[in-house]
Amino acid sequence: MLKNIKNFLTCFSGILLLSACASSAPLYSYDSKNRIFSDSLSQETYNTLLSFLARYSTTGLKDTLIIKYDYNNESCWNTLDQMSDDYIQKTIAAHTQRVQQVLAKRKNISAFDFREPGNNMNKLKKWDRNIIIDSSNTLLNLIFKDRSRCGNSMIVLPDKQFVFLRSDPHADALDLSQAQITSYLLKK
Repeated sequence: MLKNIKNFLTCFSGILLLSACASSAPLYSYDSKNRIFSDSLSQETYNTLLSFLARYSTTGLKDTLIIKYDYNNESCWNTLDQMSDDYIQKTIAAHTQRVQQVLAKRKNISAFDFREPGNNMNKLKKWDRNIIIDSSNTLLNLIFKDRSRCGNSMIVLPDKQFVFLRSDPHADALDLSQAQITSYLLKK
């Protein structure tokens, strides 16, 4: 009987530990109808966003903003953490190169990678020196308060309209064409 209680407590403790480590944020699949939505920012929110991002832009803000935001206590890249450090560094380098290629091709965009402060991050996000830490939680509180597993992305246009992508692990917002963006904006 005592052995059964010990086994139960061991299993129960393990389950509690695992559930505490997992993100409680929803995960939106690529085909989820609620994954991508569009709307408009208020003038005040837009101005605050521009002012905040201007501090991090080395080339001045362009007319279209693409922001990727990742959260602390995230489990999206747990499997990748098991790979070699060299593999993770190559993955980071490939992402950096992809962003640079998009910026070179689409001269009217400014792209930013931010993350919530904290140390419970996967190596992919913790080691990427291009990701800016939102140390004041400004972006988190301004536009990224609704957490989704694997982070969120937002495309903000000069007329304050935006397209928001939930659960965007690969920063798909970078790859949306003008026609796709227009299509999402028309679905408001």
